[in-house]
Amino acid sequence: MLRYSVIFLAVLCLFGTVEAASAKVGFINPQVIVSESKVGKLAQEDLARLGRIKDQQIQESAEKLKAIKAEMESGLLSEAERDIKEDQFKRELRKHEKLVTDSNIQIREEERRLIQFVMKRADKILRRLAKSMGFTMILTDPEAIGYIDLSVDLTERVLKELDAGI
Repeated sequence: MLRYSVIFLAVLCLFGTVEAASAKVGFINPQVIVSESKVGKLAQEDLARLGRIKDQQIQESAEKLKAIKAEMESGLLSEAERDIKEDQFKRELRKHEKLVTDSNIQIREEERRLIQFVMKRADKILRRLAKSMGFTMILTDPEAIGYIDLSVDLTERVLKELDAGI
């Protein structure tokens, strides 16, 4: 009985391997889609614009800190005025540090949101292509793939159709 079970399992494994060998697997590189598509480039421009705005705000805050520090180091202030300026400097420094931290968080969130927006549009095209071309699976993580035959790379095709939709 054990012998028949082993033979049955071997046949089942062989059948499963044959079936898996006929599966059609494709690949798409999401980084290329985001960086090279028209919609991805527009998203990158929006992100760069936000970055410039945040940089300007941070620069203005840094200039304010410099001015307060220069005033403190001028030697023209009384002890009481110097203490007031030190307190003001500490408050402004905390504001500046919070501004830097919040700006970085905002930029990362906006980048994630824009990538999701681009990939959501590309995903509709990818699903349609996968069905029409008979793919059973599409891989999207270039870091986890050791080798890929370029004939199954659908990135360029998705990129063209994504750009054509704009």
